[in-house]
Amino acid sequence: MNVFAGRLRAIRRSARSLCRFGRDRAGTSVLEFGLLLPVFLLLFLGIIEFGRALWTQSALQNAVEAAARYAAINYPTCASVSQTKSYAAGEVFGQSIPSSTFSLSCNACGTQVSASLPFSFIVPRLIPYSITLGAQSCHPV
Repeated sequence: MNVFAGRLRAIRRSARSLCRFGRDRAGTSVLEFGLLLPVFLLLFLGIIEFGRALWTQSALQNAVEAAARYAAINYPTCASVSQTKSYAAGEVFGQSIPSSTFSLSCNACGTQVSASLPFSFIVPRLIPYSITLGAQSCHPV
């Protein structure tokens, strides 16, 4: 009977300590921080990546519009395609984009400049896709 009573006391002690452990609030902040940190980092880095993609798209569109105006203004003097492409590459704000990204054609609407740029994200494991940004502008001659 003593052995049984000793085991019963041990089980009660462990049950009480388990109940105390369940009521203990020390460390909950660390646990919540550990659970929410990946979510906040994912949100923060995602905002940065898509902001950078939108900034690149906007800069590319601005450069294409400026190059179409440049080609339309210099059309009578036969501005070369390479001059227009290098002008467009110089108009991209804050980035270095090769002039081979741009193409120039004369359509019914006038002088059309278009660009196609493959865009890769800085954190490839966060967003494992590669997108192609495109822009075009046509300026009448």
